Amino acid sequence: MKPITTLPLVGLVRRDGIAYRAAAPVPLDVVSGLIRESWCSRVAVTDASADGAFPAEFRAMCVVEGQPFVLTGLIGRRSD
Repeated sequence: MKPITTLPLVGLVRRDGIAYRAAAPVPLDVVSGLIRESWCSRVAVTDASADGAFPAEFRAMCVVEGQPFVLTGLIGRRSD
């Protein structure tokens, strides 16, 4: 895959080491919908810290164009 690409539901992602990271926060309903996508599996979510120091994040195992990769990102509202 390219260093910068667009994925269905998630939008713009950028290569971050061996993983891809969503360029903008991803709404929770989109994160929960990833597991229903044929190209994505094993979605894990971490909670935000109570003091707000660490935001909620997700990790998913994905395969696009025959290439497996890890997709990560923040969970939250997209700013339009």
